[in-house]
Amino acid sequence: MVLVSSGFWHLGGQMVMPFYALYVLGLGGSYVDIGLISAFGSIIRILPALVGGYLADSMGRKRIVYTMTFLMALSELVNAIAPSYQFLFVAAALGAIFSGIREPAFGSLFADSTNPDNRALSYALWNVVPPLFGLFSPYIMGVLIDRYGIIVAMRWGYLFVVAMYMVAGFLRYRFLEETLVSVEEEVKGIRAVIRDLFGDFRSTFSVLPRQLWVFVGVDMLYVLAWAFIDPYFVTYATEEVGLSSSQWGLTMTVMTVINILVRLPAASASDRQGRVRFIRPTVLMFPVVVYFFLNSRGFVDVLLIRLVFAVVVSFNTPAWQALFMDYAPKEHRGRFNAVLNVMRPLLWSGGTILGGYLYQTYSSRTTFMVGIGALTVGALAALLFLREPEKREK
Repeated sequence: MVLVSSGFWHLGGQMVMPFYALYVLGLGGSYVDIGLISAFGSIIRILPALVGGYLADSMGRKRIVYTMTFLMALSELVNAIAPSYQFLFVAAALGAIFSGIREPAFGSLFADSTNPDNRALSYALWNVVPPLFGLFSPYIMGVLIDRYGIIVAMRWGYLFVVAMYMVAGFLRYRFLEETLVSVEEEVKGIRAVIRDLFGDFRSTFSVLPRQLWVFVGVDMLYVLAWAFIDPYFVTYATEEVGLSSSQWGLTMTVMTVINILVRLPAASASDRQGRVRFIRPTVLMFPVVVYFFLNSRGFVDVLLIRLVFAVVVSFNTPAWQALFMDYAPKEHRGRFNAVLNVMRPLLWSGGTILGGYLYQTYSSRTTFMVGIGALTVGALAALLFLREPEKREK
């Protein structure tokens, strides 16, 4: 049911996510504002994510997941009716609060349901089945943008997202099963909650293995590297290369197809042969693929390069996700996911602000060259420091 409910989530989300940067610009924002909106949400997200991690390991996963899913529809409604880009900050704040509370529980619920021997395959299913629902969503939105303009089309898209989030929330309320057996039902005062919150995080930090923290460090390098460039692929493709919105939407659809075809067999092989064996060659490919994208000269170039990128990501992501959970003890996964849900957005927002500043002040090429340099550093760190776990956590 996690996969099906998330499918409806993707059905709506994939209509608007690939074009978000264009929506910010259309509502009067700048390239820097794209990063500032992300940064604002990341700062708001810190406390909710920590509280969400504590709650996920103390009161269970299910109630948090379905309640926050319903509430997250509110932030998308604000996106739909925003009269100017400043209102996108409000939507980002609401989304950060609700998703910050939800994500540790959601990530833990899914990890609890996996088996160490086929964990990469489980994460691959997670990355394949839900996007199937939204396979044609980017292309449909691209056609709507070409016909009606970015503002009108995206408003319709966000209203559709609200409806799909409500459907996902109902399915999670009705059909999800709790995965944390020992749930605390005691009602505590605010002081006791705060004391337990920080005490539990100290306990988590003390028991997590050293290699996991090494992996977190490498992961943070990649978060920062992708933050420089990921929000600006669509602006570069449409403004510099000359693609239409429907052509960009088509490339996103093709990437989803490649993801479906490649990710499951790649993940199965990772479960059998180890995670690091798949991580090392793919991280070397990332800066190369981005460099070729930067030098593309038309729709066919972009389509082929994004196809190769999808293959590389499909080999990399299941192994990367599974390796995280291979090192994380089950009873601390909620808090560990909370830590990641604080660190990753903070770094991401800082990277997007810097990327937007470079894009606006110097050139789009400068932004991408900095991102390529950061991806290269991340690849070297992965080659030098990542190790296969001796034993996979259940």
